[in-house]
Amino acid sequence: ILTVEFYRKYRPRTFKQVIGQPESVKILEKKIQNGTMPHALLFAGPSGCGKTTLARILKGKLECSDLDFQEINTADFRGIDTARDIRMAMNYAPTAGKCRIWLIDEAHRATADFQAACLKLLEDTPSHVYFMLATTEPQKLLKTIITRCTTIQVKSLSSHVLEKLIQYVSEKEGIKLTEEITDGIIAASDGSGRKALVLLGQVVELDDEESQLNMLLSIDAEKQAISLAKALLNFRTRWEDISKIIKGIDEEPEKLRYMVLGYASSVLLKGGKLAPRAYLIVNAFESNFYDSKRAGLIRACWEVIGNNKGG
Repeated sequence: ILTVEFYRKYRPRTFKQVIGQPESVKILEKKIQNGTMPHALLFAGPSGCGKTTLARILKGKLECSDLDFQEINTADFRGIDTARDIRMAMNYAPTAGKCRIWLIDEAHRATADFQAACLKLLEDTPSHVYFMLATTEPQKLLKTIITRCTTIQVKSLSSHVLEKLIQYVSEKEGIKLTEEITDGIIAASDGSGRKALVLLGQVVELDDEESQLNMLLSIDAEKQAISLAKALLNFRTRWEDISKIIKGIDEEPEKLRYMVLGYASSVLLKGGKLAPRAYLIVNAFESNFYDSKRAGLIRACWEVIGNNKGG
């Protein structure tokens, strides 16, 4: 039986269907309406949050045919040769539509030669050609490339948006999930809509809730985050218990903070007896750990456990 690829089946086809990126959609729609679409766009942001989806939707808005739309993965790059091929092809008129588009995915992985050649392509772009670069790490691109592009920033999806996405697809597919499984998927998704739907597809192939939870907990970083979040939500947890969990954590503190925050936010949105506790976690984990690192993680956990009786 083939795994159901929900992230492909439910990929947005229109700007209206795009979730969690209202600012980016508004910017693009306004540029289309005003006829001011730049010929070099840089879609930057986390993986699985809509960069290539926005570019593909934009392809339709610009009336670019499939024949004139070239999506290049950096794994296939031949460096300077690829740039030469593009330079030759972009001088030709569109085959069917109104323009030609090159979408370069994970652009930061391109060779140094290709990035250097890209500068000339972006400078001498014909009126019927658009370049769209997508990257999770724009800081690895040449600064001169970034300055030649209009950046469209996408952001991680909030727990609330992820929950709505999971519920929508589950309803469409006739899937029944417990709150704990939904919360686990949200926490393990790390703000990525694509990852949430991949995990949903994996979960539905398992027969019982225990197997589903074990699958979610098998992902190392997510396992650590979920274990820590559950311990912090338990009013009976002692500092000695939290200390043992922290000592066993090898994940980057800021990434862990984000996932714990996502899990607690999901619990808080549901209300109930754990909501006050979830609020304490959200409050304690609100500030980033980029500077404080592990010490920040320990402090945040102490702030939560300190609210236990006798803590």
